[in-house]
Amino acid sequence: MSRGASSIGSGGGGTIYEYRVAALDLVGLLCGVQVPGLDVVPDAVFLQKGNEFPLDDVVVLNRQGSYELAVQRQVKRTLEVVSSSGPWRKTMQQCLAGLESFGDGIDDDRHRLGLTASGPVTGLEALRDLAASAAAQKSVADFLQELPRLGQSYHRVWKHLTQTVGDLLAESHGNVPEQEVVHRSAYRIARRLVVQIEPTEQISPRFPGLCAALQERVLHADSQVDAAGVFRMVEEIAQEWGPRGGAIDAAMLRNRLRARGVALRGDPPPRSAAVVGQHVEQPRASTQAAQVQALTAHTGGFMRSDVIGELKPSDALRLEVHPAVDADVGFGAFAALPPYIGRPDGVDGRLRGMVAESANGSRLVMVVGGSSTGKTRACWEAVRAELPSWRIVHPLAPDRPAALLRALQDDVLEPRTVLWLNEAQLYLLVKDSTAQVSSALQALLTDSRRGPVLVLGTMWPTYWNRLADDAGEGDELYDGMGAVHQLADLALTIAMPSAFSDRELADTAGLVASDPRLRLARSRAASGRITQFLAGAPHLVRRYEQSDGAARAILHAAMDARRCGHGPLLTEEFLRTAATGYIDEATWHTLDDGWFTSSLAELLKPRRNLPGPLTQHRPRPGEPPPDGSLYQLADILHEKSRTSRKRKTPAPSLWEAAASHSRTDADMRELAEAARTYQADCEALYLRAALDGDASLLPWFIRRLIALGQFRRAEELIEERYLSGLLLGELGAAVGLSGHYREGERLVRRAFAVSGDRQGHRRLAHHLLSLGMRRDATRVYSWAADHGDPSAARWLAQHYETQGDRITAEQVARAALTQHGSPAALLALAQLRVAAGEVTDAARLCKTIADHGHAEVLVTRARERADHRDHAAALCFYRAAAAVEDPKALEWMSWHCEGQGDPGHAEDLAHAAAARGNSHALHGLAHLRFAKGHLQDAVRLNRAAAQAGSVSAREWLARRSLPV
Repeated sequence: MSRGASSIGSGGGGTIYEYRVAALDLVGLLCGVQVPGLDVVPDAVFLQKGNEFPLDDVVVLNRQGSYELAVQRQVKRTLEVVSSSGPWRKTMQQCLAGLESFGDGIDDDRHRLGLTASGPVTGLEALRDLAASAAAQKSVADFLQELPRLGQSYHRVWKHLTQTVGDLLAESHGNVPEQEVVHRSAYRIARRLVVQIEPTEQISPRFPGLCAALQERVLHADSQVDAAGVFRMVEEIAQEWGPRGGAIDAAMLRNRLRARGVALRGDPPPRSAAVVGQHVEQPRASTQAAQVQALTAHTGGFMRSDVIGELKPSDALRLEVHPAVDADVGFGAFAALPPYIGRPDGVDGRLRGMVAESANGSRLVMVVGGSSTGKTRACWEAVRAELPSWRIVHPLAPDRPAALLRALQDDVLEPRTVLWLNEAQLYLLVKDSTAQVSSALQALLTDSRRGPVLVLGTMWPTYWNRLADDAGEGDELYDGMGAVHQLADLALTIAMPSAFSDRELADTAGLVASDPRLRLARSRAASGRITQFLAGAPHLVRRYEQSDGAARAILHAAMDARRCGHGPLLTEEFLRTAATGYIDEATWHTLDDGWFTSSLAELLKPRRNLPGPLTQHRPRPGEPPPDGSLYQLADILHEKSRTSRKRKTPAPSLWEAAASHSRTDADMRELAEAARTYQADCEALYLRAALDGDASLLPWFIRRLIALGQFRRAEELIEERYLSGLLLGELGAAVGLSGHYREGERLVRRAFAVSGDRQGHRRLAHHLLSLGMRRDATRVYSWAADHGDPSAARWLAQHYETQGDRITAEQVARAALTQHGSPAALLALAQLRVAAGEVTDAARLCKTIADHGHAEVLVTRARERADHRDHAAALCFYRAAAAVEDPKALEWMSWHCEGQGDPGHAEDLAHAAAARGNSHALHGLAHLRFAKGHLQDAVRLNRAAAQAGSVSAREWLARRSLPV
C-alpha cells in the first residue's frame, strides 16, 4: 500500500473499523454524494452521539428540507444474526430504544436504523433482503402474508429477529408480550433497517466511486495528495475527532484537510510574505509595535481572509455569532444558526444601507446594544446580503490589538475588505494600545488609496459611552482617549433594540414555527427577548456543565424536580433538602456549614449580563408575598434535563423534599406520581398524596410493600389508612407464599370478613397444593366452602370423591347448593360419576340440581361437554333439564330421540319446547325430516313452528310458496 493509501481502499488495518466506516460517509459529505439509506446528500455527520441517538456509532443527517432526515447506524466488525448472540441482542435493544425515541420519525421514514458489519455475509445479506421486503409492504399483516414466499433463510432471520425482540420486550416490561406486539415491533425495525456489508480485508464497494468524486469535485489539480491519501486523512481525522467533533459538516472537513496541506478546489491562493517582510523591518518605537513586528516576522505576514459569499452558516460561529441552543437539549441536529428574524424598528434596513454604502468609500459602522441582543448576527446577515464578493478579516491572535495592528499594514488589508471587530472595546479600550489602534484605524478610513474598506464593530452601550465621554485624569486610558474620540466622530452608529414587540413576533410567527429552537425561545423568553434566550442558552448550559460539588447537586435537584412535574417555583427548603442526596460521600465531608448558601449565591450570580442558572422570584406589586424565598430554574436547563437526565433515577432526598417542602399540593401530587413511576420507597410522600385526594397512590404503595416482603407495615397501612378486602386477600396470599401459612389464613379470612374477597384464600390454597400440602389446603378450602365459595366447594367435592369418601363429597356439594345456591360442586360430582359409568347416580344428582331451579346451568354444562365429545355427560345433563321442561333441553332431547329412531317422542318434545317459547325446536326437527326426504313431515312441522312464532320456518315455507 502506498504511503497515502486508505485502509478501506486496500482492505488493511491500522484504523479502528468504526472510523473506517465513518470515513466513507464523511467523504460522501465532502463530495456531496448520497450515502446509503439517506437517499439525499448529507449535510452533517455525528460520531458516537450516544446521548441522543441509540444507534450512535455514525449518524448521518440532512436538515435542509422541511424536516430532518437521519440514518443512525451501529457499526460492528462482525455481527451474527442469531438470537443467542450478545452483539445482536444489544443492537436490537438499541433499535427498540430508537423506536421509543424516534418512533414517529421512523414510521414516517424520516429516521432510519442502520447496521454495518463485515460478516458473516450470508446472515447479513438475508437480513438486508428481509429489510427490503418489509419496506415494500404497507403493513405487518401484508409482510407476514408475503413471508412464506421468501424462502428458508428469510424465515430464519425473521425467527431470530422476533425472538430477540420478544425477549427484550419481556425484560423491559416484566411480562411476556403478545405475539402481535412482537411482530409489529420487529416489522417496524425491519422496514427501516439499512444493512451495509463493509469488508475488513477487501476493498469497500463504495471506495472507487468516492475516490472518483474526490478527484473530480474536491481536489485541486495541483494537489500533491491523491484521493486515496485524502481517504486516509479523513479516517485519521474521524478517529481524532470522535464524539468531540459534534456536528461535522463539509466546511470543517475542508478546513482540517487544508491544515494538512491538501489543495482543494475553491481555496484562495496563498499570500506572498515577501512584501510584508519589508514592512516588518521598519523600526517601531513602542512596545506594542515591537510585539506586532515580532508576531509578523514569526507568521510570515499571512492573515486569513475569506470571500464572504463562500462562507457557510457555520462560519458565523468563527466570527463570534453566538451559537444557539445546543443540540443536546433535545431537538436533534440542526443548522448552525436558526432562521434569521429581522430586527425591530427597521434596524436591518438602516444597517444594510450603511454596509452597502461602504462600496463608495471607507467607513466605520458601529452597532451598539446590550448583551446578546443580536448585534453580531445582524452584522453577519448584512455583509452576506450586501457585500458577498468582498473579503472579511477577523483579527484575533495572539491578542486582538496586536492582530488588528498587523491587519492594518498596507499590504495585509486589501481594498474591498470587511474588518470585523466584534466586541470592539477589546480592540479600542485596551491599556497601552488605545491610541495606536485608534490612530491606525483613523488612518485607514481617511486614506482613499487603501479603500474602500468597511470597519464593522459591535459594542455594549456602556463601552460606547466611554468612547464618547471625556476620560478623567485617573483613567488608565487617559493618554489615548483623544485618538479614540476622533475615531468615534467618524463612526456611523446603529442602536440595537433589546426586545421584539408582540406585533413583530406575530408577523414572524411562520418563521418561528419552522425551527424548534425559535419555538422554544418564543415560548420561554420573557418580554420578547428572543435573542437573549437563544444566545444565553449555551452559556447557561456551559455553566451547568462546568459546575461541580454542591452547586451541581442543587441544579440536579432542581432539574429532577422540574422534569418530574414540580412547578417552576421551588422553595429554598425544598432545594436544600433535595440537594443533599445529590452530593457524593467524599464531597459531603469537605463542605462547610454554609455550603448551601454559598452555592446558591453562586448559581444566582449573573455573568456577562446574563442571569444565572437559578433566579430568585420577585412578586409583582399586588401579589401576595411568599412565605420564603422562591427560586426558578432556567428554562433551557429544564429542557436539557428532559433529555440528559431522562434515564437518571432521582435521589431519595427529592421525594423527602417533596413530602415536606413542596410549594403547592399540586406540586406534591405530581412528584408522588413520578415517585411511583420510579418505584421509589417514600411512604411519607405517598401518605400525604393519598390524604390530599390521590386515591390510587396508597393501594399501589401497599402492593409495593407486599412485593418487597414488608408484610407487617402493609397490614398496618391497610387497617389504618385503606381498609380493603382485596388488598388484605393479596397480602394473605403473599404471606402464605412466603411460608407463613397460619398467618396467611388469618389474613385471607379477614379479607373475606371485610368485603367478601375470595381470591386471597384461593391463591393461598393453590400454593399449598403446589407444595403437596393437601391437608392444609383442604382446611383452607373447607373454611372457604363453609362461607359460600363455590370454587372451594367444587374442589372439596372432587377431592373427597377421588379419595373414595363419596358420602362426604355429596354432603359438601349438597350444602353448597342448598345453603349458598351454588350447583357447581354437585355438577362436578355428577360429571365424575358419569365418567365412572354410574349414570343412574349422576342422573339423581342432576335431578337435584334441576329441582333447585338450575336447569339453565345443566344446559350450559351439557353444551360444553358436547363440544368436548363427552356425549354421555351431555345426555345426562340435558335429560335432567328436560325433565323440568327447560325449552333448550327439550329441543336437544327432541333431536336426540329423532336420531335414536323415536319420531313420535321427538315430536312430543318439540311441541313441548315450542309451547314454552322455543319454536326453533319444531323448525330444527322439520329440517332433520326434510334431510331424510320426508317432505310432508317437514311441511307440517314447519307450519307448526311458524304458527308458534318461528321466523325461519315462515321463510322456509315462503321460499316454496306454501301457505302457513
